[in-house]
Amino acid sequence: MSSDETTILDNEESVNKESAKSLLNSEGFGISNGVSTILALLAGFYATKTPKFTAVGALLSLLLTDPINDSFSIYVSMKHNNSEIAYNKFLETFLSQVSIQFLFLVVLFYSSNVYNAFITSCVIGLGLLLYDYNKRFKNKKEIAKELSKILTLIFITFVINTLFYKYYHNKL
Repeated sequence: MSSDETTILDNEESVNKESAKSLLNSEGFGISNGVSTILALLAGFYATKTPKFTAVGALLSLLLTDPINDSFSIYVSMKHNNSEIAYNKFLETFLSQVSIQFLFLVVLFYSSNVYNAFITSCVIGLGLLLYDYNKRFKNKKEIAKELSKILTLIFITFVINTLFYKYYHNKL
């Protein structure tokens, strides 16, 4: 093997190692994904007047499936670069996302109704997002931009579910 080929291989390994290390912030993914998923669901549950019992069951099901599916997908997508790093990202992402979603499940469980759980979860979720974004983003404008994206997604979910409920409430 020539010196040039060795350098190219060394560079590729270096790039692969660096990209595998910096590709995913597991805690940040868990917080952003967990908060946006649960708040969007709670917005939908509130908009469609879902009973608390049904909402708790849905969040429990999500807690059992969503983190493992997301984490496994991340693992599979990273495994070809480095299976050890991929496995560590799987565990970190899974634990982060389960923790966040469990927190919101507890809030819903102990709230008197879905509306109160939604409002309380919005406050907690906003706090978690601000914590995460302040750690990862240095520019305050970028933090505001990312927060506005998640809040827009939650608002869109609420509007769509409200319209769905109004249109199909007596038809289904």
